[in-house]
Amino acid sequence: MPGASDPWDAVRRRVAQQAHYLRNPLDPAPGICYVCRGPAKAGWSRCYTCEQHLTAAQSSLADAVVPISYAVKRTQHAHALAAYKSTPSREIQTNLLDLLMLFITDHHQCVARAAHIDQWSHLAVVPSTRGRPGEHPLRTLIGNRFLLPWIHLTATGISSEPRAFHSDRFTVHTPTEDLSDARVLLFEDTWTTGARVQSAAYAIKKAGAARVAVVVLGRHVNPDFGPWQPILQSIADRPYRPDLCAVHLSEED
Repeated sequence: MPGASDPWDAVRRRVAQQAHYLRNPLDPAPGICYVCRGPAKAGWSRCYTCEQHLTAAQSSLADAVVPISYAVKRTQHAHALAAYKSTPSREIQTNLLDLLMLFITDHHQCVARAAHIDQWSHLAVVPSTRGRPGEHPLRTLIGNRFLLPWIHLTATGISSEPRAFHSDRFTVHTPTEDLSDARVLLFEDTWTTGARVQSAAYAIKKAGAARVAVVVLGRHVNPDFGPWQPILQSIADRPYRPDLCAVHLSEED
């Protein structure tokens, strides 16, 4: 817990400085998809897109999806998630890394519980599908801060329906026997439709992993899309609280 001797004090202060533009994802409820925390139709527990993923993957998807914050289009968090890859700045990268590392420090048990995982065995990052050479910027940003082996995935170059789930979108290069019964923590910077994330989770499971949980830095929000308006109104005056998380909210008494 935070306190006078908390070694994360400096990071907590830096994350607190981001609170005015970060927003905690809402708890699943009528109108809120329990997978991605985007808008869902009345009577649906998932949004239309997440329902499509479930059907296409025959339920072989991530066991938990945990967005850290909403990333509203044209706001600072959305800008940072794009800029850290294309025009990286030390300040933007530090802010994102602080946010991610503090979240994992405080909420890794929440994520594990939501995915029914006792202990993580591997890490992975959702690869780029835009032909970016070299290591993914998020993988570079995280570095070797976790003492767990990394699973390496590559994109297969699918160009049709890039926002749709594809069972063959990614290839896992770790030998299958190494992933037998693996419990994987999969990182992504931005969730828009979730198609790439779920395609990566599917590939990891097909390679032998038992469980996959996803942590996403930002759940993209398009304020020009009408169904987002109730969510935007709900979060407008709620600065980010690092002591809460999406599955913390939905599973705590």
